[in-house]
Amino acid sequence: MSAHVIPKLDLIYLPDGRVVNETNQDPAIPRVTGYSRFQIAADLGQANDYSAVVVIKDEALPIVDDGAVIVGPRKRTVVYADRFRGVSYVAVVDHLIRLTNAPPFGGKSELAIDGTSIGRVVSDMLWDQNIDHKAVQMTGGQDWTRKGRYVNAGKTFMIENLAVLFAAGEIRFAHDLPLRAEIEQDLASFTTQTTAAGNQIITQSRSAAGHGDLGIALIVGAFATQYLSNQVVGQFKLRGAF
Repeated sequence: MSAHVIPKLDLIYLPDGRVVNETNQDPAIPRVTGYSRFQIAADLGQANDYSAVVVIKDEALPIVDDGAVIVGPRKRTVVYADRFRGVSYVAVVDHLIRLTNAPPFGGKSELAIDGTSIGRVVSDMLWDQNIDHKAVQMTGGQDWTRKGRYVNAGKTFMIENLAVLFAAGEIRFAHDLPLRAEIEQDLASFTTQTTAAGNQIITQSRSAAGHGDLGIALIVGAFATQYLSNQVVGQFKLRGAF
């Protein structure tokens, strides 16, 4: 008797970001729940400085592996980037709200912002409008802590996290991503230095235009997907790496 062969899966993308496979009422095909969601991250500048937003698509889909239906490997892809300046805090907040509600992000996205400096003001404005988010405040050190919507995380720790994800192929750029060259330029501006005490610190050499915002937004987004994400797959709540 030949073994039951599971055909190529038909996937159903649900409005809340869950992804399930169609069973076609075949009792030999189990229904497995994966996900396809988005992490939106923003670096916020003063009125005359640039602010930037990036979006990371974060998914782990049902696949057939060695005759079994399982949740496949986690894939994270930078799919959106934008930069703007000369707008009020109110306009920035409105833009972030519209973005989180816009297709395909609406109902299946999480928001994280750089909560340093003016980020606290924007965070309060978002909170007043009942917009769930995380405000990541960059600090020294090699660790992170969370209290409510506020997260304190070492800047060096966050940059090293992104470097590890890129090196391991766990995050990548979409091939048609706008502003990719600018993001890579921002990331290249970070350098590691060793202090007299033997501690490693990361400094940033700003370009003549004063950019760096897109790089910070991606650093915040990658940290959020790795440590703050609340993905739900089946009955298991995932926190951090899948």
